[in-house]
Amino acid sequence: MKFTAAIITSLLATSAVAFDKWQPWGKRDYSCVNVYQGIPDYSTVTAGQTVHLRFNRKPTSHCADPLNKYPADKYSVWLYNNPVRNLDTINFDKRIQIASGISGSTGVVDVTIPKNLPQVKDGSVWYLRIDTSLSTAPQMPSIYNAAGPFTITA
Repeated sequence: MKFTAAIITSLLATSAVAFDKWQPWGKRDYSCVNVYQGIPDYSTVTAGQTVHLRFNRKPTSHCADPLNKYPADKYSVWLYNNPVRNLDTINFDKRIQIASGISGSTGVVDVTIPKNLPQVKDGSVWYLRIDTSLSTAPQMPSIYNAAGPFTITA
């Protein structure tokens, strides 16, 4: 009986592990966008609030330099609610694109958190992801940065 309780406790602890936003969200996905101004992790933002993002492609502790030699396509910004890793894919409750067609050469974008968010199970687990593709690089990888988790209030 004690053995079974220990196994169940261990399984529950494993399933409660926090989402690691730095792990690839898909095949050939690398955390190589350096966002140095945006939404702090574990913060609260308001629906309708404008968020000022500043970013570049400088190497980070999560991404070495080799991908920097390839030009990036236009960037997009997405909101994800409750992303969860399932083997090599990411499942989520809701995903909303809030900006697209952003030039990487500007390195800055203002995005507005939507006022009419869809109904979700947990409004305290949102991530903001800025991403692009490297269409001239071998295997056309995508690169990203994710901020979060954070809460969105009405």
